[in-house]
Amino acid sequence: MCWISLPEIGYIVGIAVILFGCKAVSQNPFISKKQKILWMLTIVFLNWIGLLWYYYTFYMKEK
Repeated sequence: MCWISLPEIGYIVGIAVILFGCKAVSQNPFISKKQKILWMLTIVFLNWIGLLWYYYTFYMKEK
């Protein structure tokens, strides 16, 4: 018996990547503040696209 399905695991992983990725970038002392902001926006943007694709694959493709 599985309590959580594959699509929900994908959402959890996507959100975790955003949280941990932004935290790691914000703590990097070797890049400037402007670069940190650009990296964080890149992480959020790419994960947003990934989550939309994941949603389409598991929910919209079958309809």
